[in-house]
Amino acid sequence: MHENRIKAAMVFSIGLVASSIIFSLAFCYTRSSALEYISVKGLAEREVDANVGIWNMKFESVDNDLEQVNRQIKKQTEILVGFLKQQGFVDKEIIYGAPELRNHSKYDSKSIKYPIEMEVTVHSPNVFLVYETVQKSQELMKLGVCLSYHRYDGPAKFIFTDLNAIKPSMIQEATINAKKAAKQFATDANVRLGKLRKASQGTFSIEKTHLPTKKKVRVVTQMEYAIG
Repeated sequence: MHENRIKAAMVFSIGLVASSIIFSLAFCYTRSSALEYISVKGLAEREVDANVGIWNMKFESVDNDLEQVNRQIKKQTEILVGFLKQQGFVDKEIIYGAPELRNHSKYDSKSIKYPIEMEVTVHSPNVFLVYETVQKSQELMKLGVCLSYHRYDGPAKFIFTDLNAIKPSMIQEATINAKKAAKQFATDANVRLGKLRKASQGTFSIEKTHLPTKKKVRVVTQMEYAIG
């Protein structure tokens, strides 16, 4: 009986030691296989000049005689186009809209039948000329042309369309900045910076600045590095 108890105790002890060894191995494997990493972001910004200017100009003529309205619209169009060409715009930069019948609600429908609106648009790569001409647009009132605009977009807008030309260099800059941030973190945390695990490029954004003809282009990249 005594020998059986000794054997049972020995078997239990051996089993306990074996279980401890297996648990220790499993624990070490889990720690080593769970790779630690950091996630960093890199920003690149650039101020650029707009390369297209768009100026939508609307004016109207109101009369109960359709022929008279047509004559007035034609005359105002000629005055406006003459003014634009005098500033330096050429025919291919001037786009003519079609005359459009406006809403009668603000007029006395009994006496006025034809409130007609006309639109002329300047679309030009000469951004500075568009900007300067907008500043002179009050001169048109003296010539008998009163322009109107949508409140939300103002008299003219300036856009940047050459994004593809600067994309590669900006992505490179953002990537370099992200790696600098990762190295700085590793130095401060006293860890070793390992291999790049993952990288993603954010969406490019084009934002307004304090000047209507200047735009700010931004992109953010996100990168993950292993650390040890």
